[in-house]
Amino acid sequence: MADEMDYMEQAKELADSYRLLVHRRDMLRQQYEDSRSWFYTKDEIIYKLSQGAHEESERVQTSGTSNPVERTVLNCDKVLASMNREVQTQRTEQFLEPYYKVCEDIELFEVGLHSLRGCTRIVAEQLFVDGRKQSEITGLDGRTLSRRVVEREKETALQGIADVIRLHDRHRRGECGKTD
Repeated sequence: MADEMDYMEQAKELADSYRLLVHRRDMLRQQYEDSRSWFYTKDEIIYKLSQGAHEESERVQTSGTSNPVERTVLNCDKVLASMNREVQTQRTEQFLEPYYKVCEDIELFEVGLHSLRGCTRIVAEQLFVDGRKQSEITGLDGRTLSRRVVEREKETALQGIADVIRLHDRHRRGECGKTD
Protein backbone atom coordinates (compact mmCIF):
# COMPACT_ATOMS: atom_id res chain seq x y z
CA MET A 1 0.00 0.00 0.00
CA ALA A 2 2.89 2.35 0.73
CA ASP A 3 4.10 1.82 -2.85
CA GLU A 4 0.69 2.79 -4.22
CA MET A 5 0.82 6.06 -2.30
CA ASP A 6 4.31 6.70 -3.68
CA TYR A 7 3.05 6.20 -7.23
CA MET A 8 0.09 8.48 -6.60
CA GLU A 9 2.41 11.12 -5.11
CA GLN A 10 4.71 10.80 -8.11
CA ALA A 11 1.73 11.15 -10.46
CA LYS A 12 0.58 14.30 -8.61
CA GLU A 13 4.10 15.73 -8.65
CA LEU A 14 4.50 15.13 -12.40
CA ALA A 15 1.04 16.52 -13.13
CA ASP A 16 1.65 19.65 -11.04
CA SER A 17 5.08 20.28 -12.53
CA TYR A 18 4.46 19.20 -16.15
CA ARG A 19 4.48 22.71 -17.61
CA LEU A 20 7.62 23.62 -15.66
CA LEU A 21 9.31 20.40 -16.81
CA VAL A 22 8.60 21.26 -20.45
CA HIS A 23 10.01 24.76 -19.91
CA ARG A 24 13.10 23.34 -18.15
CA ARG A 25 13.65 20.82 -20.97
CA ASP A 26 13.57 23.62 -23.54
CA MET A 27 15.94 25.77 -21.47
CA LEU A 28 18.42 22.91 -20.98
CA ARG A 29 18.34 22.12 -24.71
CA GLN A 30 19.08 25.77 -25.52
CA GLN A 31 21.85 26.01 -22.90
CA TYR A 32 23.45 22.85 -24.28
CA GLU A 33 23.38 24.31 -27.78
CA ASP A 34 24.76 27.63 -26.53
CA SER A 35 27.57 25.85 -24.68
CA ARG A 36 29.10 24.74 -27.98
CA SER A 37 31.06 27.98 -27.76
CA TRP A 38 32.87 26.55 -24.71
CA PHE A 39 35.02 24.31 -26.92
CA TYR A 40 38.55 25.46 -27.52
CA THR A 41 39.86 26.08 -31.01
CA LYS A 42 43.29 25.10 -32.24
CA ASP A 43 44.29 28.78 -32.41
CA GLU A 44 43.34 29.31 -28.73
CA ILE A 45 45.40 26.30 -27.67
CA ILE A 46 48.41 27.34 -29.74
CA TYR A 47 48.22 30.79 -28.17
CA LYS A 48 48.00 29.35 -24.64
CA LEU A 49 50.82 26.90 -25.26
CA SER A 50 53.02 29.53 -26.90
CA GLN A 51 52.65 31.74 -23.82
CA GLY A 52 54.23 28.97 -21.75
CA ALA A 53 56.79 28.20 -24.45
CA HIS A 54 58.19 31.73 -24.41
CA GLU A 55 58.60 31.56 -20.64
CA GLU A 56 60.36 28.19 -20.93
CA SER A 57 62.69 29.11 -23.79
CA GLU A 58 65.58 30.01 -21.48
CA ARG A 59 65.74 26.55 -19.91
CA VAL A 60 68.09 23.87 -21.21
CA GLN A 61 66.44 20.74 -22.53
CA THR A 62 67.96 17.34 -21.82
CA SER A 63 65.73 15.29 -24.09
CA GLY A 64 62.96 15.73 -26.66
CA THR A 65 62.43 18.75 -28.87
CA SER A 66 64.51 21.76 -27.88
CA ASN A 67 62.55 24.28 -29.93
CA PRO A 68 59.65 25.55 -27.75
CA VAL A 69 57.52 26.58 -30.75
CA GLU A 70 57.92 23.16 -32.35
CA ARG A 71 57.07 21.51 -29.05
CA THR A 72 53.97 23.74 -28.79
CA VAL A 73 52.74 22.68 -32.23
CA LEU A 74 53.40 18.99 -31.48
CA ASN A 75 51.47 19.20 -28.20
CA CYS A 76 48.60 21.23 -29.62
CA ASP A 77 46.40 18.35 -30.78
CA LYS A 78 46.85 16.45 -27.51
CA VAL A 79 46.09 19.49 -25.39
CA LEU A 80 43.14 20.48 -27.58
CA ALA A 81 41.62 17.00 -27.30
CA SER A 82 42.20 16.88 -23.56
CA MET A 83 40.73 20.32 -22.87
CA ASN A 84 37.74 19.69 -25.11
CA ARG A 85 37.09 16.36 -23.36
CA GLU A 86 36.88 18.31 -20.10
CA VAL A 87 34.50 20.80 -21.73
CA GLN A 88 32.29 17.94 -23.01
CA THR A 89 32.26 16.34 -19.55
CA GLN A 90 31.19 19.66 -18.03
CA ARG A 91 28.46 20.14 -20.68
CA THR A 92 27.19 16.60 -20.08
CA GLU A 93 27.03 17.02 -16.29
CA GLN A 94 25.56 20.51 -16.39
CA PHE A 95 23.05 20.18 -19.24
CA LEU A 96 22.70 16.69 -20.80
CA GLU A 97 22.18 14.61 -17.66
CA PRO A 98 19.50 16.95 -16.26
CA TYR A 99 17.98 17.17 -19.76
CA TYR A 100 17.65 13.38 -20.02
CA LYS A 101 16.08 13.20 -16.53
CA VAL A 102 13.55 15.91 -17.39
CA CYS A 103 12.74 14.20 -20.70
CA GLU A 104 12.22 10.91 -18.87
CA ASP A 105 9.80 12.57 -16.42
CA ILE A 106 7.91 14.28 -19.24
CA GLU A 107 7.66 11.06 -21.24
CA LEU A 108 6.46 9.08 -18.22
CA PHE A 109 3.74 11.64 -17.54
CA GLU A 110 2.72 11.83 -21.20
CA VAL A 111 2.47 8.04 -21.52
CA GLY A 112 0.22 8.08 -18.45
CA LEU A 113 -1.82 10.94 -19.88
CA HIS A 114 -2.24 9.20 -23.25
CA SER A 115 -3.42 6.03 -21.49
CA LEU A 116 -6.49 7.93 -20.26
CA ARG A 117 -9.75 7.90 -22.18
CA GLY A 118 -12.78 10.12 -22.76
CA CYS A 119 -13.71 12.84 -20.32
CA THR A 120 -10.91 11.86 -17.93
CA ARG A 121 -8.27 12.58 -20.56
CA ILE A 122 -9.96 15.83 -21.66
CA VAL A 123 -10.07 17.07 -18.05
CA ALA A 124 -6.47 15.99 -17.37
CA GLU A 125 -5.15 17.74 -20.50
CA GLN A 126 -6.95 20.95 -19.58
CA LEU A 127 -5.74 20.88 -15.97
CA PHE A 128 -2.18 19.63 -16.35
CA VAL A 129 -1.10 20.50 -19.89
CA ASP A 130 -3.07 23.69 -20.56
CA GLY A 131 -2.89 24.90 -16.95
CA ARG A 132 -6.57 25.79 -16.72
CA LYS A 133 -8.31 26.40 -13.41
CA GLN A 134 -10.98 23.94 -12.25
CA SER A 135 -13.71 26.48 -12.97
CA GLU A 136 -12.58 26.67 -16.63
CA ILE A 137 -12.70 22.94 -17.40
CA THR A 138 -15.13 21.87 -20.10
CA GLY A 139 -16.45 18.45 -21.06
CA LEU A 140 -16.61 16.71 -24.41
CA ASP A 141 -19.61 18.89 -25.34
CA GLY A 142 -17.73 22.13 -24.56
CA ARG A 143 -19.82 22.97 -21.49
CA THR A 144 -18.20 23.89 -18.20
CA LEU A 145 -18.08 20.93 -15.82
CA SER A 146 -19.11 21.07 -12.18
CA ARG A 147 -16.43 21.19 -9.53
CA ARG A 148 -17.47 17.72 -8.32
CA VAL A 149 -17.11 16.20 -11.79
CA VAL A 150 -13.73 17.89 -12.32
CA GLU A 151 -12.48 16.58 -8.95
CA ARG A 152 -13.67 13.05 -9.76
CA GLU A 153 -12.09 13.06 -13.23
CA LYS A 154 -8.87 14.55 -11.87
CA GLU A 155 -8.60 11.76 -9.27
CA THR A 156 -9.35 9.15 -11.94
CA ALA A 157 -6.68 10.70 -14.16
CA LEU A 158 -4.07 10.76 -11.39
CA GLN A 159 -4.85 7.13 -10.54
CA GLY A 160 -4.46 6.17 -14.21
CA ILE A 161 -1.13 8.00 -14.42
CA ALA A 162 -0.01 6.39 -11.13
CA ASP A 163 -0.87 2.96 -12.60
CA VAL A 164 1.32 3.66 -15.63
CA ILE A 165 4.17 4.81 -13.35
CA ARG A 166 3.79 1.61 -11.29
CA LEU A 167 3.91 -0.56 -14.44
CA HIS A 168 6.92 1.36 -15.72
CA ASP A 169 8.68 0.92 -12.38
CA ARG A 170 7.93 -2.81 -12.30
CA HIS A 171 9.13 -3.16 -15.89
CA ARG A 172 12.33 -1.24 -15.10
CA ARG A 173 12.99 -3.54 -12.14
CA GLY A 174 12.35 -6.65 -14.26
CA GLU A 175 9.12 -7.63 -12.53
CA CYS A 176 6.98 -7.70 -15.68
CA GLY A 177 5.68 -11.23 -15.42
CA LYS A 178 5.16 -11.23 -11.64
CA THR A 179 1.76 -10.89 -10.06
CA ASP A 180 1.01 -9.32 -6.71
